[in-house]
Amino acid sequence: MPAWRRLMNEKPEENNALDLSALDFGPSWARDKSEQPRKKHADQRGDKGAKPRGKRDQARPQRGQGRKPFSGDAKRGERRRGPRPQPAIAPEGVAAEIMPIEEGVDNLAKEIVASGRTHSVFELARMILVARERYKVVFRREDSTNVFYQSKHDGAVFLTQEECVSHFAKSDWKEEIYSSEQVEVEGANGKYSAVSKCGFSGFVFGPSSHHEFGKQVAAHHAAHFAAMDLEKYKSRIESDSAEEVVQAWVDSTKKLTRYTYKKDPTQVVDGELAMLEHFKTNALEEVFRFTHRADVDSQIPGKSLAPGLLTLLKDTIADQKRYPSKLAPFLCRQLSGRNLAVFKWMGKLHCGPSRPHQIADDVTLSDRLTKIKEWVSLNEGAGIDKLWEAVLPAEVTDEDKHLWYHDLHWMLDQGYLVLMHNGVLYTSSASKRKAPAESKPKGESEAS
Repeated sequence: MPAWRRLMNEKPEENNALDLSALDFGPSWARDKSEQPRKKHADQRGDKGAKPRGKRDQARPQRGQGRKPFSGDAKRGERRRGPRPQPAIAPEGVAAEIMPIEEGVDNLAKEIVASGRTHSVFELARMILVARERYKVVFRREDSTNVFYQSKHDGAVFLTQEECVSHFAKSDWKEEIYSSEQVEVEGANGKYSAVSKCGFSGFVFGPSSHHEFGKQVAAHHAAHFAAMDLEKYKSRIESDSAEEVVQAWVDSTKKLTRYTYKKDPTQVVDGELAMLEHFKTNALEEVFRFTHRADVDSQIPGKSLAPGLLTLLKDTIADQKRYPSKLAPFLCRQLSGRNLAVFKWMGKLHCGPSRPHQIADDVTLSDRLTKIKEWVSLNEGAGIDKLWEAVLPAEVTDEDKHLWYHDLHWMLDQGYLVLMHNGVLYTSSASKRKAPAESKPKGESEAS
């Protein structure tokens, strides 16, 4: 049975109307009215004959009333988990746009044509926003003085060259740019009583008096904690005087990683810090492209975006889920380009197989078409199942059913009748009526 016949024969309560029930934007305390707060045991128990429990019944000191501070190491857990990320601020002069993927719009257009149903454009936009694989995100620079840095390898987008270097240092494809080998060197001389190490990752920098100490700290911060202020990071550096830790660092200085630039093997540098400096100066343009527009997959990992762009992406998606005023006009253009009609229905934007049209006076309809039109005129807003119960003969064959379905579909394609997404029917003249009053976000309005 054709898809349009199956969908047209569905009852309103069984149709494939857009299910937005999962989009619960209310506060957590208002989501489930069945959950009631627990009563306080001491004040509302009401058991007058309850026996005292001794010391457990004594009032405990509240915060600021003599309670002793927590004696444990409050920073121990933070060191274990790493620095607590701070929310970044969305960059100025950058706009983010949500764009439905072309394949998804193609399938949506085919479904609307096959079913003959008319949908609210805003509901279609919200349906797209439910699943992140249905759209992509475009970042645009609103000025020409700055650019994005977008990786040619994984599509990552950053705002500064320092962020690019940090991403490259942690990437699994840096071996495509540099080859590396371990070489034996003289190593550190002298005796050391303690070494300094990162308070978050445990990476050992060496003694603070060593000539490479400052460079090691700067390199490790840029590669792993670039989002954190450098001075704050330095304040979390710890000292370790364990003999085995000091000796392990001394042994590590006797081995050096030597990097060779594959594009020009004559360029060789020693150590990761020197390699990253070489990359920033000589190979950054080979890996990243400079652009004023960056297209990214909406499911891109957060680590592949500059912190400010990640904040902007989250804010944009949340804002459009509440009210898709920017996505809806773009979706209208996409649907119109696929020969679908976008029109105002009861004051709101809708999309369907055809615009509403009045039947001309000189048009003569067949008996089946006349019965369908007259029934809908008398029962506007009724479900399609009621139509078939009223107009189909008592003993109708499958072949006759097909003819009835075909006639209704023709009237929908011509715009003489409108079948809404929830399975109710209207004549074309209902398009200019006012929609029933319904609650909507403050300031909401739909513009074509």
